[in-house]
Amino acid sequence: MSAFYSVQDFIADAQKLPCKVAFDVPNTGHLEGSADKDLKAGSTLELPFWMAEKLYLQDTVDLNLPRPYSPQVRHALQAAPEAVHLRNLGGGGGGFYAGGVRLLRLIDDSELSQILEHSFRTRLVQVMDQSQHSLADHGGEGAAYEFSQGLDSWEKELFTVGENSAKQMKAWFDTKAKKR
Repeated sequence: MSAFYSVQDFIADAQKLPCKVAFDVPNTGHLEGSADKDLKAGSTLELPFWMAEKLYLQDTVDLNLPRPYSPQVRHALQAAPEAVHLRNLGGGGGGFYAGGVRLLRLIDDSELSQILEHSFRTRLVQVMDQSQHSLADHGGEGAAYEFSQGLDSWEKELFTVGENSAKQMKAWFDTKAKKR
């Protein structure tokens, strides 16, 4: 474990996970938003990841899959990974892949693992291709800019790396052309 958290780690920790309480928990009815004093077994809550993880490991709650990893999203990612806007699926910061990887550390779901890997590999080609063409956007209003608006935070980082490498290559070619 590192000595500090990144912003993405904080965002991933705040992502809500739907949970079902395994047994009655006294004096916690307020967590459900009810007037009851106690939280009853079988009640469903959305808890931040950090809390849901601790309670799940203590067998206090059962985890349900969050909406971003639901069968509908899985089918969309299997059919056309490039067409899915992942930015809004992973919470406010676009942490779809980070949230999925963290979720896979808690649950055994080989199908989700395969879908995340397939989606990332498939989208990576387009992410890097679009990042190389971002210089032609002239101020961020072109196709590459539009494309980047639907990216997950990991994809956005790779897009930025590709964009910076394209700028450095252009600068290198420009200085080489001036020397001639």
